[in-house]
Amino acid sequence: MRKPFFLGVSLIITIFVYLWQQNMSMRLAYKVSSLQSDYDKLNSENDILRLKINSNLALEKMDKIAKENNLLRPGEKHIIYID
Repeated sequence: MRKPFFLGVSLIITIFVYLWQQNMSMRLAYKVSSLQSDYDKLNSENDILRLKINSNLALEKMDKIAKENNLLRPGEKHIIYID
């Protein structure tokens, strides 16, 4: 009498654990997908910001800004070379 009861309980527990595992697997897969999407967006934004930095630091633009602000080139005695 006890054997069929324990068999039924163990079967129910096994099914419950299997379903719980499948549920957790789906949740983790969704979370990984979401994080991958966020990572791709941030990577793309990072590339755009790097391009903006490079364009702002371009020598021609720096020269133009210096001329607009009446800045002069330093004399030879003001330049220090570092090895």
